[in-house]
Amino acid sequence: MITTALISDDEPFMREWLRDHLLQLWPDLQIVAEAEDGPSALEKIESLKPNIAFLDIGMPGLTGLQVARSMTVPTHVVFVTAFDNHALEAFEANAVDYIVKPVEPERLAKVVAKLK
Repeated sequence: MITTALISDDEPFMREWLRDHLLQLWPDLQIVAEAEDGPSALEKIESLKPNIAFLDIGMPGLTGLQVARSMTVPTHVVFVTAFDNHALEAFEANAVDYIVKPVEPERLAKVVAKLK
């Protein structure tokens, strides 16, 4: 079975870094979409139904928390954010994990192992 993912972050560099590192750690992962704001992330999650969504919290339009709470498809959510004070809210929104930026490659590797 192929595992699919979406990456959503308003910073192009972060999307690229996350995509590159995820594919190094998990070559079989299929990244089906990227989004730079909350509304497009939600629309892509709903239409493409990825297994996993890597969401930033501070995004234009809708926050990552609002996206996670609005999803109607079964998608595992991992928050990747600069805000360490939203962890409780993230887990209340059924997050699988919560990574604080700057992302340490070792931390991302632990999350990938958990997702696999």
